[in-house]
Amino acid sequence: MSFDLVPAELLASALTAVLLSIPFSFVLAGAAISGPRRTWNRAGLAMGIGLLIGVLLAAATLFALPLGPTSALLDIGMLLGLACAIVAAVLVIIQDDGTTVSTVLGVIACVLIGLAVPADAMRAILSLSSSVLVLIAAMVIEAVALAAIVGFLVAGAGRVRALQIGVAAAGIVSAVLIGEGVLAILLRDAAGVALPQASLTAMLITALVALVIGSVVGGVLDTVRSRRQVEPIREPR
Repeated sequence: MSFDLVPAELLASALTAVLLSIPFSFVLAGAAISGPRRTWNRAGLAMGIGLLIGVLLAAATLFALPLGPTSALLDIGMLLGLACAIVAAVLVIIQDDGTTVSTVLGVIACVLIGLAVPADAMRAILSLSSSVLVLIAAMVIEAVALAAIVGFLVAGAGRVRALQIGVAAAGIVSAVLIGEGVLAILLRDAAGVALPQASLTAMLITALVALVIGSVVGGVLDTVRSRRQVEPIREPR
């Protein structure tokens, strides 16, 4: 590790951090909108606290904390958070409004994923730079990008029901692909088992396709439901 600041490494790391934040944004947004609208801010606060602590933990592994055990614990927490996010996103699709259970699942998912995201980004960016300053800057950039994209998705989902379904569908797909990658890393480090991992490009494309398809299907379902509600009831003769 060094404290050198190379502009090219910083730019590459920043771009990578922003791209890495997009799949996680769908997962966190899908979890955040799982509860009633009045509770969405709670999930956002939970995500912010998780990201803040996660950045501090990841930075501490560069100086004091052991990297291996800390990363393993965060990866296990990530898997649990992804599982909660998947269940919460499924509830978004099948329910028009959230419940207490879905709210709790969404908050837990946001906290656990937020804690693990900075360490996951650091692991990816270590292949681009060994500078402590670049790594910390990239983690901060990813956290800021994550908060901005999640806020944009949640704001859009609050206006259109079809977009809620699209975001939830993209969150489910992204959570499955991210979880597969995290599980592969855990098995590789613990038992030396090599499992295939989806590339970042594949995750981005798959998440965007799921967003579009989910939004279209949600729009069609809303249209059909609206027509049924306004259709006059015919009295028997």
